[in-house]
Amino acid sequence: MAFVDWTEYYSVRNNLLDNQHQQLFDIINDLHQAIRTKQGEDRLAEVVRSLIDYTRSHFADEEKMMEEKGFPDYSQHKSAHQRLLQQVTDIEHKLHDGSESMAPDVLCFLLSEWLVKHIIDLDKQYTSYINEAQRA
Repeated sequence: MAFVDWTEYYSVRNNLLDNQHQQLFDIINDLHQAIRTKQGEDRLAEVVRSLIDYTRSHFADEEKMMEEKGFPDYSQHKSAHQRLLQQVTDIEHKLHDGSESMAPDVLCFLLSEWLVKHIIDLDKQYTSYINEAQRA
């Protein structure tokens, strides 16, 4: 059983981005499973590394799409991406510094910063613009 399930509620109505967002759900569910089975700290470095790789690739795709379609709030969205990437990088640094039990903190970050604030709020703002531009 998944910790968080992808539903249409999270859809930004773009197949590429929805598929990528579903990868984030997989990362969240992997981390939750590792915590439940007491492997959280052992698997955390692996999960954080996959999160960083995902973040860079996904944000590059989003930014390219926004730029190509002339999204008016591109610079603000790109700034939000930079902040999220910095937060993920900070998590990786803390992990390497031996910070105590970070797995639950990373899980909370993924749920609040990514799912709630980024996908539901920010991504849905620009994808409605992009989707309209593609139909035109």
